[in-house]
Amino acid sequence: MISIRRQLTRDLMFALLVLLGAGLIAIGAAVRWALTDSFDAALRARAMTVTALTEIEAGQVAFDFSADFLAAYGGANPRNYFELWDSAGVAQKRSPSLGGADLEAKAMGTAEHPKYWNATLPNHRPGRAVGFLFAPTLSDGTTGPSATRELRVVTVVDRQEFDETLGGLLIGITGCGAVLLVAVFLVVPRVLRRGLGPLEHLGEQAAQIDAASLATRFEAAALPAELQPIAGRLNDLLARLEVSFERERRFSADLAHELRTPLAELRLAAECALKWPESRDSATDRETLAITKHMETIVTHLLALARGEQGQLAGRAEPLALEQLVAEVWRPFAARAEARNLTVHLAVSPVRADADPALMRSILVNLFDNAVAYTLTGGEIEIMVEQKDGRVCVRVANTTDQLEPTDVAKLFDRFWRKETARTGGEHVGLGLSLARMMALATGWRLSAALEAGGKLAFKLQPA
Repeated sequence: MISIRRQLTRDLMFALLVLLGAGLIAIGAAVRWALTDSFDAALRARAMTVTALTEIEAGQVAFDFSADFLAAYGGANPRNYFELWDSAGVAQKRSPSLGGADLEAKAMGTAEHPKYWNATLPNHRPGRAVGFLFAPTLSDGTTGPSATRELRVVTVVDRQEFDETLGGLLIGITGCGAVLLVAVFLVVPRVLRRGLGPLEHLGEQAAQIDAASLATRFEAAALPAELQPIAGRLNDLLARLEVSFERERRFSADLAHELRTPLAELRLAAECALKWPESRDSATDRETLAITKHMETIVTHLLALARGEQGQLAGRAEPLALEQLVAEVWRPFAARAEARNLTVHLAVSPVRADADPALMRSILVNLFDNAVAYTLTGGEIEIMVEQKDGRVCVRVANTTDQLEPTDVAKLFDRFWRKETARTGGEHVGLGLSLARMMALATGWRLSAALEAGGKLAFKLQPA
């Protein structure tokens, strides 16, 4: 399982180790360069002292070395060495510390840009050497730059103390690096644990939420800025789940309410038939059949809605003459409308559109049935089919005084009916829900609005 903490710990520790290693190497290199540069500057100064005390007198190389100066290049354990050569490579002067030995003379630089190299001393100890060409001073105080009188000087100093000092510093840097390395291994996991604490707390809160606590909300303002969008989205999700669960609970309650009455009626009819079999007549059977059909309608509609929610209510669009379909579907409802003294305005223009014929017929049946059933006696129904600006629209409107603007949003909820409409058993509150589902399946959109003058208008249009 992928762990954010483990991944961050690994990445941060790797990055810090790389940076720490690069930093320590850079510091070590800088320290080594600075010490070596300082050591070489002191070495060059010694060589310049030797050249300053060397002069040409009567065509010969002469030296003005004092006893104190030469004492620095002698002793039982000498540390300093120098040697001078002429342009022919003949040794002209060497320090007492060399005895009869010679120093290694490599490629020479100039006094301004001398050459430095590591050398091995006659006593086999490590040393640091500097060498360059120079023109000695003439006895009259002028400089003799002639090639025959150009000399070479090499000065070597024992560098064991320098190596020990440098090694100690590098060991100290390495020790600091080790300490920092241990600190990284100890601190990074703790810092990440503390930094990811709000995320873990958010996860623990989310884990405690169940169907009974969907009203819980996360305090986004108290969380770090990075987690506030997540908490906000979780709160939105919880709100949608709460609404969905509440709708399902209400659906279950409504379904139980809708089925309780017909089941009680069936039970009563069965008990009467068993108690007084001699008085049984055909009216009882007709009533039982009507109750059974009512329950069958509920179940059929629920199955259709379930199929629609699962994407199984697919329509097959084909060109339809809407004006003909509307007139054909309305024909059976005309007698019911006349019986209730309803005024019907039928304005149907020739319009063709693509839709599934069976689903479109079922939608219109539900809309017409709803309009005839809930229009006040003596009221009006308007049925219109038109095409305006390339948009096809089927409009079914009826007068009503039972709905409020807040009721319009509930019209397509399953089992929702205005309390005053719950008396009587013709409608179960599923027709409009099913009509909207069928409209979506055939690529259309069904909407409702409460218009001025107390008219409830349904519009069916291509999506």
